[in-house]
Amino acid sequence: MANPNLVSGSSIVGKTNLVRLTDTNATQVVSNAASSNKLFLIDSLTVANVDGTNAADITLNVFASATNTGTATGLINTVTVPADATLVAVSKDSPLLLTEDMSVYATASAANDLHVICSYKEIS
Repeated sequence: MANPNLVSGSSIVGKTNLVRLTDTNATQVVSNAASSNKLFLIDSLTVANVDGTNAADITLNVFASATNTGTATGLINTVTVPADATLVAVSKDSPLLLTEDMSVYATASAANDLHVICSYKEIS
């Protein structure tokens, strides 16, 4: 498994993943498959609490695999998102680069309260 050289990249495609956390299980936000020959540059990852009354906690983990197997590395851990509020977990000021065979998963403390929006560039 080798990651492509950014200097020799021939394609940069903007993408956005919209994820509703409908339960309290770990849910895939974005995944870069092994041997994809791509790099994912995450420019923005936000979490919105759509519950008008209750706060909810969010955990975001990065895995050194395309699935949530192996040891998780915490991006944010059990951070409270107040009712009707938004949390910026990743921004252009602090981007996250997913190389081949890496992924980001989100876990909510309450079902149907949190939405995740992940905007990234797929570079190949």
